[in-house]
Amino acid sequence: MAEYLSPGVYIEEIDAGPRPIAGVSTSTAGMVGVTARGPYTGKPKLVTNFLEFQNTFGGFLPEPEAAVRDAWADNPSEGGRWWLFPLAVKGFFDNGGRRLYVKRVAAAQATPASGVLGQGLVSPIATDAARGATSLQLGHLVGFTGVGQQIQIFRGDDQQAVHTTTVSGYDMAKRRITLGAALPAEVRTARGDYVQVGERGTEQTLRLSANSPGAWGTGVQVRVQPLVGAALPVLPDPQEGPLFVTRLVADAAADSGTVEVAAGPGLDPDDLPADVWAQIGPDRYKAEVGRPADGKLTLTLPAGTSHPAWEAGLTVRRVRRGNLAAGRTLRIGGASRLYEGAVVQLDDGTALTAVTVRTAAGDAVTFDRDVPGTFFETDRIHLIEAEVSTRFTDPGGATVTETFPGLRLTGDTPSNLVTALAARSRLVRATALPGMSTDPARFPVPAIGSWLTLADGDDAYESLSVGDFVGTDGGSGRRTGIVALEDIDEVAVCAVPGMWSGTVESSLVTHCELLKDRFAILDPRDGLDIEGIKAFREPFDTKYAALYYPWLVTRDPSAGRDVEVPPSGHMAGVYARVDVERGVHKAPANVVVRGIRQADGFAQDITRRHQDLLNPQGINALRFFPGLGHRVWGARTLSSDASWKYVNVRRLFLFLEESIDEGTQWVVFEPNDESLWALVRQTITNFLTTVWRSGALAGTTADEAFFVACDRTTMTEDDLANGRLICVVGVAPVFPAEFVIFRIQQKTRETQLA
Repeated sequence: MAEYLSPGVYIEEIDAGPRPIAGVSTSTAGMVGVTARGPYTGKPKLVTNFLEFQNTFGGFLPEPEAAVRDAWADNPSEGGRWWLFPLAVKGFFDNGGRRLYVKRVAAAQATPASGVLGQGLVSPIATDAARGATSLQLGHLVGFTGVGQQIQIFRGDDQQAVHTTTVSGYDMAKRRITLGAALPAEVRTARGDYVQVGERGTEQTLRLSANSPGAWGTGVQVRVQPLVGAALPVLPDPQEGPLFVTRLVADAAADSGTVEVAAGPGLDPDDLPADVWAQIGPDRYKAEVGRPADGKLTLTLPAGTSHPAWEAGLTVRRVRRGNLAAGRTLRIGGASRLYEGAVVQLDDGTALTAVTVRTAAGDAVTFDRDVPGTFFETDRIHLIEAEVSTRFTDPGGATVTETFPGLRLTGDTPSNLVTALAARSRLVRATALPGMSTDPARFPVPAIGSWLTLADGDDAYESLSVGDFVGTDGGSGRRTGIVALEDIDEVAVCAVPGMWSGTVESSLVTHCELLKDRFAILDPRDGLDIEGIKAFREPFDTKYAALYYPWLVTRDPSAGRDVEVPPSGHMAGVYARVDVERGVHKAPANVVVRGIRQADGFAQDITRRHQDLLNPQGINALRFFPGLGHRVWGARTLSSDASWKYVNVRRLFLFLEESIDEGTQWVVFEPNDESLWALVRQTITNFLTTVWRSGALAGTTADEAFFVACDRTTMTEDDLANGRLICVVGVAPVFPAEFVIFRIQQKTRETQLA
């Protein structure tokens, strides 16, 4: 109860009445089956079209080898044609399906493809170079040491050495090196040519494996290479004094010892050290600053300084030093990008040096050893991180490529290489090995080349069993097979296409009966005649499943031929299409089946006489009608209870029950009294009124269509004492017009007169 303890104005929110119930989706499907690749662990994955399915789970599956195929296809009770699963998924989307959760099935003995990286330093050639060229554009210069370093150039196709030479110059920013000797042959980027520094080590640094089991992983290639994560400027030492920018006031001859510049701010010798560094043109020179006189002053260069001739007007600016004495500390702009253990590469113009960050406090960065030489404010330090590239070409022709820049080799942050690949890559996972190092010269590289091709992936189809389809319950996110569909509450229709195994289909039915919020579509064995399908149906008695006969004929694009496929995938799409276009109350029948051959879309031709035997037993026929095409001609469940013999009635009640369940969760723990009962009655009445107006319930008035009771007549004092709120709801479903009967009689003239 609100408290009013002092005078004033009180603004209060009050409940405006019953809360609305939103109808749940009934067109979301869940399927379990074998795919070429894709996530095997975790919850089922949502795909919204067939292209997305191919990108995530791969394309069509070839028939397995004869021994495996026959062991499954010839088994009348525990068999199946699981390799047809992708075709069933395509049938789902062809027939109007929009949302499908897929749980991949893999044999317990299936293994992912993998490979191990050693140590070394390679840099891919980024731009083609012709024979006789004296410079190369590379992917990076990380780990290089600078002028005088020996390198080898290799072809990427056959791993043959093209050239051995030294580096006579480099540009870190442009990633370009100048060669000590011209190229004796052309080099090409498309061929995968690369530069190798030093020898490769055999100590293992990183194990890479495909992110899911199967032979598909042998088509995955991975490259790990260093890259510059950030180029950060060196800040001047505070003792260096002011900055000046001026210009030459007179021409200076080549190699002259003095130059005259215009006086200006920052050029007072009292504020400057004995000598300064000035940039004249592209180069830096040490100079002593004279006293200003007549608006100009003299800069004196050390004896023997060599320089070109300079013209008056050329800009002269001071370049301040970042370190005045030997030490381990530099002031760095943007030092917040650095972290303990980060590797940076220092560049003084002639040498590249890799050092490790020990601490970064403000802009003061301390390294693991003394900074070599003198660094100026125009210099940059380069943060060295890793870049992982992956590529995979699906047998169907689709190519998947990934690039993950800015990764750390060590630590446990989200940007760590191992952690980032686990969270973001669709293709690979990584495991750090004892040889892992942050030394750029010992970066993870394969034994040859710059790309590692994963190997030894195995689908182990020969060990696949019905138990793999049924699955196990390891808890949320760790369930497998059919059991994993429990993780997705949105699933309303489920199937295991191509599997006629009694164990698998019984598990699917049990799954639906336990959760009571979804409906199963079962597949018969292929090739059955009328007596065979009747015998197949006999073990089932459930209001949570339907059976369709016969199989369908469609085109397998990967094999270039017609194949027979199970009906469950196509029928799940039909359910979704009818739900969206008409509503769940409409029987999913008398609609055209899409995505099959026009001439002979069904494996067997079902006549009316055949269906006279099938329909009473709850076997839904798929029939061809001249001029009307291939249609679904049945809408019965596998239940012996006449109240639940129609698919649409069962699914309508699932829709109502799930919608009311989700829409009344707010009632839990509310005071169980008349005011709550009235709100519950009104909430459900409003929802059922909307359902009735959509045509889902029978009756010309709402009172004829449903009733809602929640009062003293539905609850006893014992119920109230035990915290039970009981609401009784009755609805009148619309039954399909399964038998349309026109009674016609002759009417004569004499009859009219009488």
